Amino acid sequence: MDHIYISSLAMMNKPLEEMIHIAKERNWALEFSSGIPFRKDAESLYLDATIDRIPHNYFPAPEVPFVLNLASANYKIRRQSIEHCKNGLWLAKKSNAPFFSAHAGFCIDPDPRELGKKINFDIIVNKEENKTLFLKSVIEILQQADLFGVDFLIENNVIASFNLTNQKGNPLLCCESKEIRWLFEEIKHKRLGLLLDTAHLKVSCKTLELDLIEEYNNISNLIRGLHHSDNDGLVDDNRHMLNDYWFLPYLKDVTDKVQVIEVKNIDNETIQQQVNLLVNGY
Repeated sequence: MDHIYISSLAMMNKPLEEMIHIAKERNWALEFSSGIPFRKDAESLYLDATIDRIPHNYFPAPEVPFVLNLASANYKIRRQSIEHCKNGLWLAKKSNAPFFSAHAGFCIDPDPRELGKKINFDIIVNKEENKTLFLKSVIEILQQADLFGVDFLIENNVIASFNLTNQKGNPLLCCESKEIRWLFEEIKHKRLGLLLDTAHLKVSCKTLELDLIEEYNNISNLIRGLHHSDNDGLVDDNRHMLNDYWFLPYLKDVTDKVQVIEVKNIDNETIQQQVNLLVNGY
């Protein structure tokens, strides 16, 4: 398994220069991800780094925070999100990264401070409009992906029970296999792939009362990259993986895919343990 990256979330309290230094010293590849605070030189630090690297989702963070939402009914937010993804593809091309990836869209526009927590919204979700906008956004980004010769991956969203109500519905797209498969049936494009976040799928299946393994099997053929971390099935809190990590038996299916360790805020020795777990399966 030669395609393992360490998410910047693993070293989230360190300056970007130190993350790059540690990755170079330890011969780790690095995913520059959400959670890196805004700084004017973030893009140049990424481009100048002499390590294998890949850009993801909300990197580089803009000076004025916003929630990247490719399905937003707010024109300004959707345009901002599309342009951010196009720039991500450019960064991927310049750094010889295999792809740029972004989260599937939302049917609401949460406050940036609400991400990962309870999202307050007072509308009844009507997904059809947002799904149409999401498709348009992805198609436009894929045109850029074609020009650059870089893949564009969509990451499955996570729906926790505190963000799902009978009255208002699920405000997030692509949490379950049915909706993920819908995206790939609507857009058949060689540059489009799935970034499977195994922890997201675990929580979403618990919330939606779906069978985790069945859901995985329904989308396994779409996977081009993976995010690995664990949780209790209730909240996506990016815990480190142990020998009971649910995805371990399926690692043999994805040895040729990009693997990203997305465990939050751990020391270098624990990062190496997580690498060894993916490599050896124990």
